[in-house]
Amino acid sequence: MDDIRKLALEQEELNHLIENGFSFTIETEVVVKKSRRLGFPRKVVEKQKKTFEIQEPTLSTLDRLSAEFIHFAIDEASLKEQGLEAIKQYVSKHSIRCAKILALAVLGEEYLIPKSKHKGLVFEKDEKRLQNLTSLFARSITPSKLYSLTIALNAMCNFGDFMSSIRLLSAERTTAPIRIEEEKVD
Repeated sequence: MDDIRKLALEQEELNHLIENGFSFTIETEVVVKKSRRLGFPRKVVEKQKKTFEIQEPTLSTLDRLSAEFIHFAIDEASLKEQGLEAIKQYVSKHSIRCAKILALAVLGEEYLIPKSKHKGLVFEKDEKRLQNLTSLFARSITPSKLYSLTIALNAMCNFGDFMSSIRLLSAERTTAPIRIEEEKVD
């Protein structure tokens, strides 16, 4: 297969992922009420599978995700020098942040709840739902699953098209004023 064909297939696969999103399933424990013989309920812990879906983020979701991405600073020299000890520090420092990033990606625009106020429409952040999802993901997602979800999330964020858009917008404008006279240098 030639390189052009490979690139075309890769682009087609990326477009399919971006258009359709992706879903993942985690197993979690939930408390369920079950009735006994006499009809008195009792609480039982059961394992349930929950499925979550991530769609291509809007610009505001991408902005919230990027605000979390910025906090990741990896000191490669420290990793080489301290090895496993440095890795443990990174786990301690960033594991909850990774869960929060996944929660923000899953919530997408549902994180902002529209409320009608006397001045018009206002959006409030659903911090409780974000915290619940963050906690759930922190308890149930393994490092290997985090890695595969991170690869898919990076593809979904579509940073390439975003940067291409910025380049187009920042390029020399065709409507820019044309100077009639050059400034004279004395």
